[in-house]
Amino acid sequence: MTTVPAYKWDEISTEMRQKIMRRSATDVSKIENDVARIIEEVKEKGDAAIVEFLSTQVGRTVKPEEIKVKEADIAAAYRALDGKVLKAIKHLVRNVKKFHRIQMPKSWMAEIEEGVFAGQRVVPLDSAGVYVPSGKASYPSVSAMVTIPAKVAGVVRIALASPPSGNDMKIDPATLVASHLSGGNEFFVMGGAHAVAAFAYGTKTVRPVDVVAGPGGPWLYVAKRMVRNVVRTDLPAGPSEGMTLADGTVPARHVAWNTLGEAEHGPDSAGVCVTTSFEYAQQVAEEIDKALQALPEPRLSYVKENAKKYSCVLAFKTMEEAIDFVNSYAPEHVTIESREARRLYKRYYGKLRHFGTLCLNTPISAGNFGVGPNSTLPTGGYARQYSGLSVDAFLKKPTIEEVRGKGWQKLRSMVIDLAQYEGFPAHAEAFKVRLR
Repeated sequence: MTTVPAYKWDEISTEMRQKIMRRSATDVSKIENDVARIIEEVKEKGDAAIVEFLSTQVGRTVKPEEIKVKEADIAAAYRALDGKVLKAIKHLVRNVKKFHRIQMPKSWMAEIEEGVFAGQRVVPLDSAGVYVPSGKASYPSVSAMVTIPAKVAGVVRIALASPPSGNDMKIDPATLVASHLSGGNEFFVMGGAHAVAAFAYGTKTVRPVDVVAGPGGPWLYVAKRMVRNVVRTDLPAGPSEGMTLADGTVPARHVAWNTLGEAEHGPDSAGVCVTTSFEYAQQVAEEIDKALQALPEPRLSYVKENAKKYSCVLAFKTMEEAIDFVNSYAPEHVTIESREARRLYKRYYGKLRHFGTLCLNTPISAGNFGVGPNSTLPTGGYARQYSGLSVDAFLKKPTIEEVRGKGWQKLRSMVIDLAQYEGFPAHAEAFKVRLR
């Protein structure tokens, strides 16, 4: 049997179907008490709670002044970067900034009816705390993706938090440089629930922010959920997942590598291929096995682990059934692998609606590393309700109202009659006195 199994969807058990659909959705109730305790400790003890945890991570006593990154550390990060990496980051930043500038909404004012005007202003939040995970890898691409929409939105204060790189009280150099180039202007060495709590409530070193954004593990996810009554938070973004929708007209080798792209992120990630031929599904599974021979550790072990749980190749009887499955799964990333990818997408445009981002005959990695759209996307089926991170996460849109001239008579009956019906005489009188 192949490492990543191939199945006929109509022949697998209900239990297996549910497992594939749920993927890495975990029972976060197991950690909720611990996360709540961390948040309370940061609220009460501030920096002391953060450095206590950091000390266990780096294996030495950490001082509060080490939490905030110094200008000298930023300069050192630039010097430490390989020229090719710095060039790639700058290219990514250019593309992502351009996309998000196009994405920016505009303020407007319109005449709703004669003499009645209403509008909407687009206003940036004052501050943002953006988060970049670390551990299984370094993520300068994520660093740019979470910083740029805040910068383009017009946020003045953009603070980035990321856990220590290895056993050193420093942020990974590429992660730090990517955020700095993207508009970040404060940087903190702290991670997970501690970072969220610091951004939400503030400490002596870390000032509170208006919004917390960025992907991370279960602890970050739970912490963001717990502070939503204090600070604005973004979308649910957990373990990576990628889906390839293949009609058999593209070489199985191409589809295999693209399917592996998100599966290599971690043991709880998912790589799923959906097709309409079991024979082709088997070919893709066999090509994945060949590809795995070239995959180094720990990526190889990550794929082998998630292949036991969520990653698979699925064959459906018809393309309509395959599309229905993709839409129900609501993947973070989906790519249409077909010689007629654009035609196929156009044909099912109205039906295929639930995804974080969709690639047409383009590897998911192209978007992850700088096509332009944001790669911080909803996972675990949340693409049904959420879109990817955008400038909207860092904006508010207050409205404006004005009645002029004939507008007073136009609204007279509606406002007075409804105010009286709902039992608000002051509402009615406020309008009447203006009419007199």
